[in-house]
Amino acid sequence: MPKQSAAALVKGLNGDMNLELGTVIRYLVNASTVRGLLGHEARELFLKEAAEELQHATFFADKVVALGGTPSITLGKLPIFTDARKALQYEYEHELGAVEEYTKRIAQADKAGEIGLRVRIEEILADEQEHAESLARLLR
Repeated sequence: MPKQSAAALVKGLNGDMNLELGTVIRYLVNASTVRGLLGHEARELFLKEAAEELQHATFFADKVVALGGTPSITLGKLPIFTDARKALQYEYEHELGAVEEYTKRIAQADKAGEIGLRVRIEEILADEQEHAESLARLLR
């Protein structure tokens, strides 16, 4: 794999790991802080999906190492919500952003000849689309 392709892929995978870690933290905190009529449903969804997001983050970290990189955590300030609708809307938009990022990563994996990585990211992308659909249902 060309060095430029590998470096770009590792950088992207590190970003993906950070997206997932941020989601895990937000889901865990927001599960405790959201209130309102949707609060209970949001809590259940956040707790259920936090475990899956952690699996995604672990995969990305492991793949960074397998490609010769080092995982780096660069989480910024993470929003905390008490209003369940605002939390759900934020997370819905975040899941759509993750789908966009993973679509880019699939193209990078193809360019780098990483077919197995492509397949796994497609699976993660499908998970994220399902998460977005679950959030959208609660928002309706």
